[in-house]
Order: sequence, then structure tokens, then C-alpha cells
Amino acid sequence: MSLRLNPEYDKLLPKMSEEEFTELKNSIKTEGQHYPIIVNEDLEVLDGHHRFRACTELGVEPDFEVRRFEDKLLEKKFVIEANLRRRHLNNFQLVELAVPLLEVEKALAKKRQLKGAKNTDDLQLGLASDGADPEVKAKATEIVAKKAGVSTRTFERGKRIIENASEEDKQRLRDGTASIAKVYNEIVPPKKRPQPIPKQESPRDLQNKADLLALLERLHKQELFCPACGNPMLQCSKCHKTLESLLELKGPNAAELASEDQEIRDSSFSEE
Repeated sequence: MSLRLNPEYDKLLPKMSEEEFTELKNSIKTEGQHYPIIVNEDLEVLDGHHRFRACTELGVEPDFEVRRFEDKLLEKKFVIEANLRRRHLNNFQLVELAVPLLEVEKALAKKRQLKGAKNTDDLQLGLASDGADPEVKAKATEIVAKKAGVSTRTFERGKRIIENASEEDKQRLRDGTASIAKVYNEIVPPKKRPQPIPKQESPRDLQNKADLLALLERLHKQELFCPACGNPMLQCSKCHKTLESLLELKGPNAAELASEDQEIRDSSFSEE
């Protein structure tokens, strides 16, 4: 009986570095195989891909254990989860493993729903097909991210990188020479804030503005007077300077007006 690799499963799993693989080979050579390789009924490797390669290169007959699954989706789920639990992977490698798991979980939920009424367990777990409510799909993402040991935000950013980044960027993430946040910001530009839409002024607003400007103009020209005493409107209650005088204070006659203002204040003080 000879074991073999399933290309689909083998492609899912991150490869060991040359140094790590050499250490594994030396361990098997000197101490033997500590853990059996898990295979399906067709003798395809499900867990222990690197142990299988090491045994093959060493010419050692591997120990293995057959595992049976009712469904190929359950088998694929086992392959992914077994490696999520065991391997020492960085966050991006964990996301790469977990993204297929999200699709497996959705497919399993859809199959259960096709058998009859909607499975309430699936709804509670947030597992549903692509046509499901966005809130339910978000729950599924949260659950798979937790299984991978990363935050939901990291999982969603990693997924976006897998879909849009170059292979060079992905390899930098696998090697640990770049961060998910850095690559994500490079491929997803920040959202631009929408420009405020200028308010359209109604005919009434325009008329009110015109009336106000006319009133200010009359105040400025001292055309409005108190009906009781005849004094100009809008003047200082203490020094009795008018609006026009106050505006001129900022002009070329500023020094002269300031001097007059000081004389008025001095006179008021002496009378007191």
C-alpha cells in the first residue's frame, strides 16, 4: 500500500522552510516517526504532508492511520483545521489557511439547508451561503477568524490581500518581511470623504439676505434714529461712537479717533 498526496490539499498548506524540513528529516532519521500520518480511504494524505515527504526522501516506510469522512467537505475541513492547530504560522499564513475554511463552512451550511428547513444551528453560528443576510455572513467570518487565532479585522484585510495583492507581496507576508496592515494600505487607498453639497438658497433666503444687507447699509450711513431721542441707532452706550466711527477706527483715521476716545474717557472720569 502506497500513500500519495492530494494536489488540492497540498496546495492549501504552507511549505516548511528548508531549515525546518531538514530538522524534521533528521528527527525522523534518528528518533523515528513520533506521530502517524492521517490518510483517507484512498490513501491520500490529510495530515502529515511534510512527514510523508521526509519519510519518502529517507526511504522509510511511514506509519499512517486511515480516517473516514461522510463528506468530502468535512474531509477538507479536517485538513485545514488540523494545520491551523499544529503549525507555527504567522498571521497571513493563518488567514491563507482559514479563507478556504470559510468557503467550506458556507458550503456545508448550504447543503444542510437544502435537506430541509433552515438549520437553526447554522443561523446561530452565522454559517450561510453567499446569498445570506450580510449580518449572518459577518458572523461566519468572525467564527472562522477565531478558529484561525486572528482578529476579524486582520482576517478581512488578509482576505482582501489574497484577492488583490501581487504574488510578490504575498510572499513577503509569508516570509514575515511585511505586515498585513502595510500591504493592505498599499493596495486599498484610503476612502475619500465626500465633498459637502452646497446648499441651494431659496428665493426667500435670498430676499432675507438682501433685506439684511440693506438694513446694515442704513445703519452704516446713520440713517436710522431712535424715535424717542433722535440718537443714531447702533452706537456704543458709553462713548456713543456710531457704527461708521467704529469701522473708521481700523482705517487711516485710527490714531485721531483713538485720541478722541481717550479724551472722552478722561472727561467721564473727572466728572465722576
